Amino acid sequence: MILKVANMTTGIFGSLYPAPIAERENYWWLGRSGFNWITTIYPLFYDFADTPAVYLMVRRNWDGTRSPIYIGQTDSLRRRMMEHTKDKLARAYRLGANELHVHLLAETENQRLLVENDLRNRHPTPINEQPSAVLGGLFGLYRASEQKRLLGQVGTFR
Repeated sequence: MILKVANMTTGIFGSLYPAPIAERENYWWLGRSGFNWITTIYPLFYDFADTPAVYLMVRRNWDGTRSPIYIGQTDSLRRRMMEHTKDKLARAYRLGANELHVHLLAETENQRLLVENDLRNRHPTPINEQPSAVLGGLFGLYRASEQKRLLGQVGTFR
């Protein structure tokens, strides 16, 4: 007699037991600078390590395209996602977000801010609060010059 083991990742059990992920999928996001930033794709709700990262709350559309809902950076992904459960994570979910894309190669705060700004300047996001033009004027000029300086170092964290 041969016993068949039920596949617990399909059928009615699929929602209870998500399919095991053998290898994480990657996605490359194009920044305004023309650089592509690699991200690793995770479920929107995931228990992350306490690590620095740039992250995107993303809606994967029915046709396979992806739309960023929110872009941020942090020195502690675990802490930041816990903080976001009260506001941005819930808003992103209501707007259709179903993935979290994580860029782990930018280690310093300046590097993370460079990647975050490069992505935010390319992709409109409904949740990011953009600084006003008045406040962003001089600070924006400084950021742009700093971004150009850091882009020279970009090969190390892209």
